[in-house]
Amino acid sequence: MQDEYSSGVVISYDDKAGYGYISPDDGDIQGEKLLVHRKSIRDSGSLLSSGDRVVFKVSSVPRGLLAIDVHDELKEVLLDTGLSSGRIVALKQDRKFGFIEDSVDGRIFFHFSQIIDTSKPLVVGGQVNFQKQVTERGLQAFQITLESNVNTSKLSAEMTKLDYLAQAILARDSKRFDDAVKLYERGMINSPSVQLVTSYAAMEKNRNRRAEALKVYEAGLKAFPFNIKLLEDIGLLYSAAGNFKSAIGFLRKGLELSKETGQGSDRRFLLGIARIYIKRDSNRDDLIEALRYYEMARVAFESSIHGKTAFPRDDLLSMGLAKIRLQHHRGELAYDFINNAGFRIVRASLFEQKTVGSDFVIEPLAPEILEGYGISGNLLLRCMFKSEISRSDIESIDEVIREWGTGGLIDEQVVLLLVSSLPEHVERLLYQRLEDRKRTVPAIVPITQSQIERAKDKSTALREVLDRWLFRRDLFAQNFPVSGRRFFGREKPLSEIRDAISNGIAAGIFGLRKVGKTSLLKEIERRAHEGGDIVVYMDLLRVPSDINDTRWLYWKLGSELYKRANRSEFKGVQWRLGGHYSDYLDIPPDFPVATAFDSDLSKILDVIRKSQLNPRPKVVVMLDEIERIIPNSSGKEGFDGFFNFFSYIRGVAQESGDFVPIVTGANAAIAEAAQFAGKDNPVFNFFKEIYLPLLRYQESFQMINTLGRGMGVRFSSDVVERIHALTGGHPFFSRQFCSFICERHSNRPLSVSIEMIDELINPYLDSAGRDFREIVERFSRDYPEELNVCMEVAKAGGEINLSELQHDTAKALSIRHLVGYQIVSVTDNTISLTMEFMLRWLRNGEMSRG
Repeated sequence: MQDEYSSGVVISYDDKAGYGYISPDDGDIQGEKLLVHRKSIRDSGSLLSSGDRVVFKVSSVPRGLLAIDVHDELKEVLLDTGLSSGRIVALKQDRKFGFIEDSVDGRIFFHFSQIIDTSKPLVVGGQVNFQKQVTERGLQAFQITLESNVNTSKLSAEMTKLDYLAQAILARDSKRFDDAVKLYERGMINSPSVQLVTSYAAMEKNRNRRAEALKVYEAGLKAFPFNIKLLEDIGLLYSAAGNFKSAIGFLRKGLELSKETGQGSDRRFLLGIARIYIKRDSNRDDLIEALRYYEMARVAFESSIHGKTAFPRDDLLSMGLAKIRLQHHRGELAYDFINNAGFRIVRASLFEQKTVGSDFVIEPLAPEILEGYGISGNLLLRCMFKSEISRSDIESIDEVIREWGTGGLIDEQVVLLLVSSLPEHVERLLYQRLEDRKRTVPAIVPITQSQIERAKDKSTALREVLDRWLFRRDLFAQNFPVSGRRFFGREKPLSEIRDAISNGIAAGIFGLRKVGKTSLLKEIERRAHEGGDIVVYMDLLRVPSDINDTRWLYWKLGSELYKRANRSEFKGVQWRLGGHYSDYLDIPPDFPVATAFDSDLSKILDVIRKSQLNPRPKVVVMLDEIERIIPNSSGKEGFDGFFNFFSYIRGVAQESGDFVPIVTGANAAIAEAAQFAGKDNPVFNFFKEIYLPLLRYQESFQMINTLGRGMGVRFSSDVVERIHALTGGHPFFSRQFCSFICERHSNRPLSVSIEMIDELINPYLDSAGRDFREIVERFSRDYPEELNVCMEVAKAGGEINLSELQHDTAKALSIRHLVGYQIVSVTDNTISLTMEFMLRWLRNGEMSRG
């Protein structure tokens, strides 16, 4: 299935979320709506729109089918065979496609969107003229016109003539080109036709004989001076040959004729002329003319009566670039800089206030940009036309990054900002952002107009600017959950949770503090959302301190469910809770919040059950930091309604495999405790326990080197191996220690050595003691026996024979927890601490000092 191309229509695409659905023409493909996400589009920067005709392959994924290598149907034309004639032999009215048969190639596929004049009825047996093209999907018909009824006696007379065209095509297909030329020439003299001219010229073009093809078209125009098709073809061929003046002349003549005769070809001629001016681009006047013709073509597309056809995306981009370049001289400067600094423009748009600025989405092409600064994916380049830059301008960049970064269109870590000049207060603000460790904000790299104008080599100038700004970052110190391109490793737990979601199995993720549970949830959320799932994430640390009942949880979950499900596939749902109360305090005291939430959730699950989406979406509810709402052994009471809430969650999950709850916690009490406060735990043994492991060496190597490259710091394999041994692969401590190293060696570029590491171990332990103390305190509260095992191992020098502990049943269970947390490892009947830092800290007595 993956090797064959299919065609279809885009029925929806959410550019912010980065996914949508395609309705395939082939009714044999299971499901009527196939998922497409940004990564499965050939050009990830392309903006798909409802109604676009696309070609794609179908790939099997764990939960269904996925459209991959998605691209415009007309973008990959492999052969031009000229104008052909045939008759309609089959129609699939419900799926909007059919088949035409001609005397040369037999059955040819066509889609109704290619019918030029939709006012005439389509009937089996109807005669048509069409452009026949070989695409990745096979032979297809485009630009189809329906022939009017003709006089049968005239038709018979024509058929009695020697069919030079048919014989020439046979000679051409047999590679007897000299014979084909003779037959075409005889036909041009004895029985010329438009079909013969276009077929003859197409053969010469495919033989790379452009001059001969032009002569054929010119001869054809002498016989048929008012033929729209010939005027278009010769104009486009002159353009390809670089003779723009002649090309524009023929296309303008064709445009005038199209308007006079009402043949509906205006938009093709308008686009052709606009493209020539863009290609020529010798001065500002060319841009003005290109934009003028593009604007007329846009109007022609919008007002066309010939069926919905999307305005070509490449032309939409060219049109946007022309507007930017004409709007302000800095727009032209940005355009030139981008093209000469190793980037490709993917998107371009003016602000609503055109005089303020514009945005470019650019793809880095130079390996030194991608590898040297840890950049992956497209970048946002914002070009400011106004001279003064304010704090609000900076904040608006953050909004765009959040919007486009979520769907994977751009890298969320770096933004280029082209400005007229860089005032001191703006420079100071941007530096403060780079050094802020409490917020996840992109690094904004300013480039001034004078820096670009003075630079002889734009790539060199860019690298100098990037060095100055990006090397000031401390990517290791950013202490917040990460996902997407900042997420490293964790393939095993990701695979386990992916399978749990696919199979409708509730899962619990448990692990040490700051081991990356929230980051894992965020990455799962991103991937599940990308796959069309409805994901509701709730950080329970966010619950207000005066809230102590599940009523607030139902409201918050209902509000988030409403936001996540508010898309085209779920229109028409009558919501009872979601969207009705933007503020919790607005809910009437007697309003049945839990029942209303159940109504909303039940309706969404029913829509999913009846949908023809492939893969079928899941509703995934993620509750982070579950300890916040459950009772514990220290006497803390859980939320009022806790038992009913989780009984409900379990009941829905058991009733529908399309609903998947996922929780995280530092310990597995919610899954392992049979009772809380003397009452049966409703989710005892319900969640699949997944302990979040520490990073393996290769995962540590990838994380440390990727982040290090982005700030001009290199770590050799032996240095990473030493850091991995000290931290055991704990991502937080690995990053924190690397940050500690970089802070004390501020020169860039920097190559970290083993000596640097060894001299900073003790100073780091003095600095990081509070974090190790918190781990110990957590164990002391929740797992005191586990702490005792750690202390015994530490006192023994870091490892101890397992037989010395296994005689104690409680300690045997604690070893299971410790291995799950990867605080200890068991090898050859020996138990040892995995983190050398933890061993050193415990042995130094830092715990008792706290």
